[in-house]
Amino acid sequence: MVREPLPRSLKRAIEKLEAEPERPWRLGDLASACGVSPRTLQKHFHRFLRRAPRTFLRELRFERARRELLGGCEQTSITKIATQCGFAHLGRFATEYHRRYGETPSTTLRRARRASTPSAPSPLVLTSAIERPTIATLPFDRIGPQFSSGSTFADDIGVALWRLHWLKVAAPPHARYHLRGTIREEGPGREHVTVRLVDAVSGRYLWAASWDGDRHDSIGFEERVASGVAKAIQPAVRAAEVERALRLDRADLTAWELTMRALPYVTSIEAASEDMALELLDEAIQRAPLDPLPISMAAWCRGLRAGHHFAARPEVEKAAARELAQRAARLNAGDPLAEVMLAAGYTLAHDLGAARVHAARALALDGGSAWAWGRSAWVNAYRGYAQEAIEEFHIARSLAPADAMSFLWSVGIASAEFQMARYDESIAWYHRALAENPASIWIKRFLAPAYVLADRTDEARHTFAEFTSAYPDLTISAVRASLPWNALYLDRVSEGLEIVGMRL
Repeated sequence: MVREPLPRSLKRAIEKLEAEPERPWRLGDLASACGVSPRTLQKHFHRFLRRAPRTFLRELRFERARRELLGGCEQTSITKIATQCGFAHLGRFATEYHRRYGETPSTTLRRARRASTPSAPSPLVLTSAIERPTIATLPFDRIGPQFSSGSTFADDIGVALWRLHWLKVAAPPHARYHLRGTIREEGPGREHVTVRLVDAVSGRYLWAASWDGDRHDSIGFEERVASGVAKAIQPAVRAAEVERALRLDRADLTAWELTMRALPYVTSIEAASEDMALELLDEAIQRAPLDPLPISMAAWCRGLRAGHHFAARPEVEKAAARELAQRAARLNAGDPLAEVMLAAGYTLAHDLGAARVHAARALALDGGSAWAWGRSAWVNAYRGYAQEAIEEFHIARSLAPADAMSFLWSVGIASAEFQMARYDESIAWYHRALAENPASIWIKRFLAPAYVLADRTDEARHTFAEFTSAYPDLTISAVRASLPWNALYLDRVSEGLEIVGMRL
């Protein structure tokens, strides 16, 4: 669909607001300066920007203030920046700023000034591959008769981890994480293997699991243990790396650490969090311009801003998501985590063909990844293959039931049930997703139509009222354009939203 160009009066209004964000604009004054009536200008803002003029100006002011604070100029102050951007009440500005960006204005300014302090020049890092977490597999200890060495378990696990690509297998002195294990006899012909993941710096245990097997089928048993360890290690190491990055001073973070710090912001799928994630990822990309992971993650982040109504210009965000995904795809060489992010970025850029390719690659590289199964499921859901999507979402949930992304897989199951006209089941899964992530109010744009089509009108209207309190200016056309759903799904959603009163 060709996007309709912005009216000249609306372009002029945007230019005037951007030129003087500090001015106490009134709709009548702005409309008069643009040569149209206030009603016409207001209609143009709602139709083309999905925002009221006042909301657009407020977002513009916060973006300007954020940019000025990140500049970190020694001669400026928070009061001066707030006033120049049109905020008359400093306390309210600081409270809303913290809600949007997850830090106070003073924290942003202090960090920006520290980062701008001159320091010794450092060489440009062309790839952050050397920054990836390093892991060593130590020979397993055997408790009991010495029938065989425990080294083969460690060797098999090391090979399985090496195939994951994003983890670097190294010798113990050079590895941050150590895999240790013990093999104990459990009666005639039986063995019990315990594996532990340890942070070699702190000595803290990060993960542990055990397996029982037949010693006479040693090859099959060792393969089963190696596969199980490789599957479980990824989320454990990823969580440890995120936690470590969050503890470090931001000014000292490498590109990899910036990417890990951004990850929980991306996966929370909240407007302010996505803004923070993009800021971190942009810095990571500057430091490691040839690393596909932060680029592909930024593509997903841009797509989320477009798909969940977090940005005033969703088409711009979709285009940015597609450009970033294409750039990352040219750089990626077998990193399954980057493939997952690429599938997500292409999906939300409305390129399901490319998304399907990268989801398949992610599964081929790492068939035990819950994130890969979940991303493949989303591609199937959007394309209308509801039953296949449900099966894959359940696989993702079973592989990682406590994962931060579990709520999104619940949303996926709810959406697939909706497509299959099983509305009560859909409602139950939507509620489960909201229980898992209460901040995801955007879910209710689909929950309300499910209530309508289940003939639960009162609950539909209540849900719709809760949604519109957070997204008062949204229209059905904006919802239809947000995510790459198939026509059947969109028609049903549109029918439900129209019944509860959303404007076309």
